[in-house]
Amino acid sequence: MKTIFLVLVPHRDARVELQKYSDNLIKNGLTGVYPFPWVTPLASLCAPLTPDELKHITRSLRDSTGAQKMTTAETSNAVFPSGAEEMSLFGHRLDLKIPDNLFDDSSKKLTSIFSPLIIGSFLIPKNNEKPISVPCEKITFRAAAVANMYWQPLSSSGESSYKWKIGKLSWLPKANKGDVQEVTTKAQKVHKG
Repeated sequence: MKTIFLVLVPHRDARVELQKYSDNLIKNGLTGVYPFPWVTPLASLCAPLTPDELKHITRSLRDSTGAQKMTTAETSNAVFPSGAEEMSLFGHRLDLKIPDNLFDDSSKKLTSIFSPLIIGSFLIPKNNEKPISVPCEKITFRAAAVANMYWQPLSSSGESSYKWKIGKLSWLPKANKGDVQEVTTKAQKVHKG
């Protein structure tokens, strides 16, 4: 059975850094996990969002973040609805406040909202959770997109696996020049004392 998620897709440069971190974890002995496509699930959906609904979400996110970059913090886990097997999503925690109006146009399709927000690196089965001691670098990015992600568990010979497909990307609009000037002005006031 396919599940549909609304996901935030960081810019390719950020995903390259996330992939390096994931590769480093594997080199340091992390086993028994499933790869995840370096996106942040924002919500579970009962139906895919239309291009207009995605566009509303991109505008709301940009209005909320302004010229500020999105920033990751330490790694964290979040419950992930993966079907029969209990899983947690592991990756960099994303410091992003979800605006109150984000789902105004699509609330009827919303089944749940993810918290905390994680840029996924791996799905970890509940019976395999153990502390991960490889430190992570902070990653920042301004460019990002949202999309529908179709998620499907597969099973063959008793082995679990997953496949996903990320739909057409709807990019966040560029920040207004006024937003950039406002942030710069505020930063200068702080430095002046």
